[in-house]
Amino acid sequence: MREKMANKIKGIVSKKKRRFQEDGFDLDLTYICPNIIAMGFPADKLEGVYRNNIDDVVKFFDMKHKDHYKIYNLCSERKYDANKFHKRVASFPFDDHCPPEVELIRSFCHDLDQWLSKDEQNVGAIHCKAGKGRTGVMICSYLLHRQKFCSAKEALDFYGDTRTCDKKGVTIPSQRRYVEYYEFLLKNSIVYKPVILLLQNIRFETVPMFTNGSCSPYFVIYHSKIRLCASQVYEQVKKGICFFDMELHKQQPVCSDIKIEFFNKPKRMKKEKMFHFWFNTFFVQDIEESWRHNRNSSNGLTDQDDGCLTLTFTKNDIDKANKDKAHKLFSPNFKVKLYFSTCDQNTTFDSVPMKSRSTENLPSHQTKHDPTLNPSTSSNVPQSRSVVSSMNTLSMNERPANVFNSHRPNMSTSSSVGLGSDGTSITGSTDAMSADSLSDNDEVIDENLSDTESDDEWEGLETTQV
Repeated sequence: MREKMANKIKGIVSKKKRRFQEDGFDLDLTYICPNIIAMGFPADKLEGVYRNNIDDVVKFFDMKHKDHYKIYNLCSERKYDANKFHKRVASFPFDDHCPPEVELIRSFCHDLDQWLSKDEQNVGAIHCKAGKGRTGVMICSYLLHRQKFCSAKEALDFYGDTRTCDKKGVTIPSQRRYVEYYEFLLKNSIVYKPVILLLQNIRFETVPMFTNGSCSPYFVIYHSKIRLCASQVYEQVKKGICFFDMELHKQQPVCSDIKIEFFNKPKRMKKEKMFHFWFNTFFVQDIEESWRHNRNSSNGLTDQDDGCLTLTFTKNDIDKANKDKAHKLFSPNFKVKLYFSTCDQNTTFDSVPMKSRSTENLPSHQTKHDPTLNPSTSSNVPQSRSVVSSMNTLSMNERPANVFNSHRPNMSTSSSVGLGSDGTSITGSTDAMSADSLSDNDEVIDENLSDTESDDEWEGLETTQV
């Protein structure tokens, strides 16, 4: 009776994930392929009552795949005694609801590839906490690594169908984006390396509707977990405008994996999280006219800006905003666009690698032919390199000129400009307080980005050997 009740609780906790319910086992565990397993965290004590009990997991693998299994723990927040799994445990940690570093994906794929190639009976069991989001990112990346699918979307769809009953495997946009990044590297055989860009401006296309149909936004930029800078608060952006620019009065160096969080902070009210997203600077490659050119041309003015590197996020590309299905807070046409300049090709910085020579149809920081991306090649992958100290210490005098030769006026404060629906230019408030002055007591805990909403039931799918 007690065991039946425990299994019922486990079923509730695992929600729409497919469970292994054979031979007396009832585990949050799914064979994605015959030699690749996705599962929930193997827990003990009280947590083992409603998650996979670690002793049950050990019993399962010793019965089904004795001496031929290896566990891959993706949790940065927890671990367990590897001796229980005969010390065949590898750790590739990254945070819940976040994407992994690009280099971590490649390192994971090589490790799993080496293990599976040692013996055709070997299996790899990958887990995070729930065994869904982070687990799916790594498994989908490996399926691409082994050329089992031609695109990230195909791999993600396959994983969603196989792991869950509602086709919702990896649902967080930033996590899906990093699977697409790995697809890009594989298809183009490109060497990945950290690349510094200089962030100049952030634009909202349509305004989030958090306070009386508008918002008072500010943003915080992180390199991995290290905070780089925070903007001022832009007081009560005029609602109904087509776009709103938040220009950085100092170009902010950003490199590799970057997270930007956006908050709403009206006067005399607590701040609230609006949304966030992750991206990697290596994959920024679109070139457009400067935001100043677009803004000034609407007023019949001209400027000397030739262009910028840009990165555009639609509503569905943005973590948390993508969940606003009823469009109560964000217009369906809501976008965030980032504008960058690049560093001078001849300029070097401490602990920042030189960029490679340009190749056909690719930005100058992307170079083809990476032999380590060949699935048949095994090599040691360098550890991720931190360049935060270098980025934080760059003064404006040390920063290289924009390769697009954009003209930047002297500014003592950040500027913000929006365009009204009638095409007239609207200047945002410049007497807003700095976000750095906000009290820690105003911090709002981000909601759990649950990605387990139900959808149509899946009817069945055959697994394939990797």
